Amino acid sequence: MTSAMTETGVCNMALDMLHEGPIGSIDDDEPNARRFKRNFEALRDSFLATHPWNFAIARTELAASADAPFFGWDYSYPLPDDCLRVLPLREEGLFNGGTIAHEIENGNILTDAAPPIKCRYIKRVTQLGLWSPVATTAFAAFLAANLAHAITGKASFAQLAADRFEQELKRGQRIDGLQGMTERADTNDVIAVRG
Repeated sequence: MTSAMTETGVCNMALDMLHEGPIGSIDDDEPNARRFKRNFEALRDSFLATHPWNFAIARTELAASADAPFFGWDYSYPLPDDCLRVLPLREEGLFNGGTIAHEIENGNILTDAAPPIKCRYIKRVTQLGLWSPVATTAFAAFLAANLAHAITGKASFAQLAADRFEQELKRGQRIDGLQGMTERADTNDVIAVRG
């Protein structure tokens, strides 16, 4: 599933939500284009990390680093460069596998699990044509919410944009979640959080 969506297209969707005129390009030298350009990558990555979007999930097998952690864990596994968030580590990477105790520290997974380990993670997807339509719309609302006050100068528009983002995010997560099975926390996950 691909589309012709571009950075400029998503920015113009956000501007439409704010009842503002479009930009010709995100690379233009005009105030709104410069605002989007300055913030686009950081906001894109932040948005992607909020939910395990189906189009942004990747699988990999990680080899242990030659440098073991100084204390507390037996192994250190460097994360892929495009990793925005690690999904729950499971034995053999299986959906229903037992959880693997670990920590994320300084771009590494620290754990006692012997190498190699299988890992699912949310990856940085820069090509917007690979995004699902519901994620694209929610991201446009996220851009609008984050830049509303700077673009419009109106606090009321910032609140309206924030409300719109919440609605679009919930709708996007619901539709995205209908594809495949939802990962459920097992009893150990719940106990670990309560502990």
